[in-house]
Amino acid sequence: MKLWTTDVGDGPKRAALIHGLTGDSGTWFELAPWIAGHGYTVTLVDQRGHGQSERADSYTPEDLAGDLVETLPTGLDLVIGHSLGGRSLTLAAERLAPKQAVYLDPGWIIPDDLEITPPQRPDGSWMSVEELAPLLPGFSRAHVEQALRAVKLFDLAHLEAPAFPLATLLPPEEPVVPSLVVVADPSRVVPPDLQDRLQRGGYTVRVVPGGGHDLHVLNLEATKHALADRL
Repeated sequence: MKLWTTDVGDGPKRAALIHGLTGDSGTWFELAPWIAGHGYTVTLVDQRGHGQSERADSYTPEDLAGDLVETLPTGLDLVIGHSLGGRSLTLAAERLAPKQAVYLDPGWIIPDDLEITPPQRPDGSWMSVEELAPLLPGFSRAHVEQALRAVKLFDLAHLEAPAFPLATLLPPEEPVVPSLVVVADPSRVVPPDLQDRLQRGGYTVRVVPGGGHDLHVLNLEATKHALADRL
């Protein structure tokens, strides 16, 4: 599936950013301009069933990875995937062949107790920003507003079997392209034993101290610091 995209910046270098589950391209409204300021044209994608991309009958990891390959050019200077976007990038990286891949707390090992509940009232209507804010501690109002906009566009069928619950999806023992993994502290999706395995295999692993899963939202400056030498 050809995905909806939009560009930020017009620099000679090329990057792409891939959002997480229930999000969309708008989640990058702070990070994308910062990357663009380093001489990049930054392409933001909406994965299938998210944002302005089409809904689908199937939401397998292979489907999402194939969409990236169909949508993005090969050989980009940098591709960043967060959470579900990191899973999609894992399966697409070899075919996309970017000069560098960055995985932000990628959804590789999914906790058994993971539950994703749409922010809806008992009558099925959507919560207000004020109602949602306490459920997203650490999010600025702007990010709460963005999260609510995104989930309203999200295809809830993505949360149904067989696409959900998400199965473990481990990266290759050795990276297929130079790869940086930036993880939360602690990370539930990239636990310490997997971090050790990644480093032995040739991945660069960096931990954002005290960071939550949504690193670019909760710890923007620390996330920038972790990415700075890759730009």
